[in-house]
Order: sequence, then C-alpha cells, then structure tokens
Amino acid sequence: MHAQIVQPTTAGASPAGPDHDREVALAMRIARLHGADVRGTTVLAGVVNRVVRVVGDGTDWVVRFPADRRRPDEFPAETWAISRAAAVGIPSPGVVACGRLDELPYLVLEHVEAAAEPVRRPWCWLGRYAATIATVPVDATAPDSLFSRFGRDLPAAWRQHLEYNIEALGDDDPLAGTVYRPEDAPQLRAELKALRAERFRFGLAHADLAPRNLVSRGADEAPVLIDWGNVTTGPAPWTELHRVHQMAVDGAITPADFCDFAEGVDVDLVTARPLLERLSVLSHLDLVRWARDQRPELTPTYEDAARRGLRRILDTL
Repeated sequence: MHAQIVQPTTAGASPAGPDHDREVALAMRIARLHGADVRGTTVLAGVVNRVVRVVGDGTDWVVRFPADRRRPDEFPAETWAISRAAAVGIPSPGVVACGRLDELPYLVLEHVEAAAEPVRRPWCWLGRYAATIATVPVDATAPDSLFSRFGRDLPAAWRQHLEYNIEALGDDDPLAGTVYRPEDAPQLRAELKALRAERFRFGLAHADLAPRNLVSRGADEAPVLIDWGNVTTGPAPWTELHRVHQMAVDGAITPADFCDFAEGVDVDLVTARPLLERLSVLSHLDLVRWARDQRPELTPTYEDAARRGLRRILDTL
C-alpha cells in the first residue's frame, strides 16, 4: 500500500489560537466523515494548504485543505496524478478521500513515519522519477486543470504557446526596453523559432521535484514522492529538466545536484544545454506576459528575473 509520509516537523505550523483550533476541528470533521475515530491531532507545516495529522484506532491520516478558500481546487488533479504515478511504479501517497465540506475542498491521505536514514543521492532519484512520470498516459480522464490555456491537445497547445510568444516579439512589444533591449529581439526570436524543430514527447510533470518532497524508506530504498499540488503537463521530461536547470542557474542547487538529476533522467547535459537555454528564454518571456495579464502584482518580480535571465543567456550566445 502506498502511504502519505509527512516529515515530523512543527516549523511553519499554525500557532495555538482560534485559527489553530478551527483547523483542528475542521480536520476532525473531515476525518470523521470517512469513518475515522479520531483520538489525536497534530498541525503540520503548511503554507498554501493547512495540514493536520489525525490519529485514531486503525487510522493515521493527513488532512489537507486550502488556507485560502478562494484558491482553485487542485485536489482532483493531485488525486488523479497520484493514482497514475503509482500505476507506473512511483511510490506515492495513498488517497483516502477527496471531496468538499461546506464548499471547502479537501484531500485525505495516509500517513506513515519516515525512515531514520536519509535518501542517498536524492537528485538522482528525482531524475528517475521525472523520467517515469513522463510516461504516464494523459488521457480523457485527466482533469482540465492539468492543461494550459491552449487546450487539452498537448502537441497543438505547445505549438500555440510557442507561436504566441514568437509573435509577441514584435515592434510594439511592451517588454522591449523593460525586459530586453530592442536590438536583442531578433536573437530572442531566433532562439524561440529554433524550438519549432524540436520533436518533443508530451506528458505529465510533478513540477515540484525537490528533496523536501522525497521521504525516506531507507537510504537505498525507493523513496516516496509527495506533494503533487503543482502537477502539470508539457514536453516530457523537459518540463522537469528546465525547472531544475533554472534552480541550478539561480544557485538554489549545486551543479553536482543538477548532474545527478540529469543522470537520473538519462540526458546528456552537454548536448541538452542549448535546448534548456531556449526553454529558459521562452519561460522568462511567457511568465512576464502572463503576470501582466493575470497577476499584475507579480509583474515586477518576473520582469526582474527575466531581465537577469535573458541577459545571462544572450551573453553566452
């Protein structure tokens, strides 16, 4: 049986008080809806979601629900991805229930304790998992939230996504002069056009692969992969490779970590780097355009990251 494993920590947990008491009471209501005889609770670390461990006779569960009720319900996509990942051999959390209580979405997962030994070479495991997750069939049962604004046909959506960003690099592009120098537009356009020739496979991506989301079952045992809340679709396994490459560029992980990840995916970094840089160009430009349209308050942050990232890439061409 696959089980949800939550690291035993109180860091970031809600402090005692009215909010804490409400969260515990809500988690107990949810657990009892599904037959738990709750004898004890522990509020665990959580930012986007509130996370409460509930323990009773024969049950040891983790109850999750969003901190912000306005947040879109991510749990059906997470539940779908967990079941499909488990089917292709990824040790995954066991889903007890996914539903709503008083219009609040929730997810109940099984909890087990982590092994004392840390995972050896976690980034290599993460790379292996990225490659395996990419093989998950994304079929008609997949929730719509796994797909971009360009639709469920993944190859067609990728082409539309790419052409949108190529066409946006025109004379009237508002990003010219703020995110990139106008004289750099032809080079940026050439980098994006080069992506037209790539023959990607498309599939599922966890999109939050990091050692914090691996839970040990022994130093050399396959660890459990948790926290599927960012699951998405795209070029596979390049969606994951691009994200981890950006972490390495930003200094969030070491070059050795990135090499371990690439080894796990079975990709040669020497030949892959030009493609990864082109994907970075696309990502930087697209994120700024998305923020300007959907989340204006995030625009300065994405613009700053894009300026630095595009300058680094252009300087190496």
